[in-house]
Amino acid sequence: MRGLAQQFLDSAEKRRLLRDALLVAAGAPHVPAGWSPDAAEAPAVLLGVMASDVRLAVRALRDYCQALGLPFKMPESRVPEVAAAPAITGPVYVKFNSVSGLCYASRYEGRDRGVLVQLGQQQLGHFPLGLHDEQMLQPPPPAG
Repeated sequence: MRGLAQQFLDSAEKRRLLRDALLVAAGAPHVPAGWSPDAAEAPAVLLGVMASDVRLAVRALRDYCQALGLPFKMPESRVPEVAAAPAITGPVYVKFNSVSGLCYASRYEGRDRGVLVQLGQQQLGHFPLGLHDEQMLQPPPPAG
């Protein structure tokens, strides 16, 4: 799916279809990839958020967690000498694991921006950061 989502970004209707497709993929078993959301021990959903600043990354993380029915957790800082994630400056990468609860933010040097969603061994994305709250109508998440 890498790069294929771009064709769905040029209209509100196509972005709605992209949101719906993601929710269908997250809710449907895909045994070859080890994805069975209805299993007694649901496999981990991994989210990787690449953004130009931590505020956008945390908003995207919160919105994707809500859309996928996952518990939101404020990321911890993995930047030396930066105690809290909201204090990180510049581009960031936020990683979230729905099973372990691991959630951290680190500096990011890459050019990509967006959200990677991993369901079992199946990686989907890059999805747009604001796919689930395009108008940014929801208040920002608490700062920590």
